[in-house]
Amino acid sequence: MTNIIIYGGASGLALLAGAWAGIYFKFKDRIIARFMAFGAGVLICALTFGLMEQAFNHGGFDAVFLGFLLGGLMFIAGDYVIHILGGSRHRKIQHFDNNASINGKAITMGALLDGIPESTALGIALFAGGGTGILMLFAIILSNFPEGISSISGLKKAGFSTAKIISIWLIVAIILATISVLSYVFLHDLNLNAIGAIESFAAGAILAMLANSMMPEAFEEGGPSIGMLTIFGFLTAFILAKI
Repeated sequence: MTNIIIYGGASGLALLAGAWAGIYFKFKDRIIARFMAFGAGVLICALTFGLMEQAFNHGGFDAVFLGFLLGGLMFIAGDYVIHILGGSRHRKIQHFDNNASINGKAITMGALLDGIPESTALGIALFAGGGTGILMLFAIILSNFPEGISSISGLKKAGFSTAKIISIWLIVAIILATISVLSYVFLHDLNLNAIGAIESFAAGAILAMLANSMMPEAFEEGGPSIGMLTIFGFLTAFILAKI
């Protein structure tokens, strides 16, 4: 239990730390993009050799097929709903409507949409064992930190104060850490087929997030070097998983 509290707290604090760094330090867009690209490579490795492999071992083809597709579809649907509410899934939040409160809710929902599958996967990975928990934590930190940084300029343009920005990310961090703990405590009581379906659901949602927002933005801001950094991220995670 101590481990999951530490891991869940660390994953949430990475988002808050990124927001704090974005407020008080000036990061070039290409540096943030490189963080994203490396983190995307780590996440791809984590969901391929961690979540999906475990999902298949736990639930077989039916759990993997249905869970993975449903996870991807749910993320895409949530992405669309956030857009309807006036939010932009682009992490820099460059396009706004005239209602800052709606944008604030949409921004929070967007962060949760990204983070809930990751946090659930972290909790499951820790009780499943095999070193996947460390791999997932590494991947989540590398995606959450640049997300926190890159959100700041857009939030400031929308008129959010420093205190309100920190409050938003603090709330999100607490929710995500709590989800990790609850996943660890309650999901391991399910049968193996259900666990496999949940793991593949999380993997599908994470892959949809990577394809819809994280990787396109990284390439937009970082250019051709992003491909190689993604490869390095994947390779680093693969080596860590096999050590």
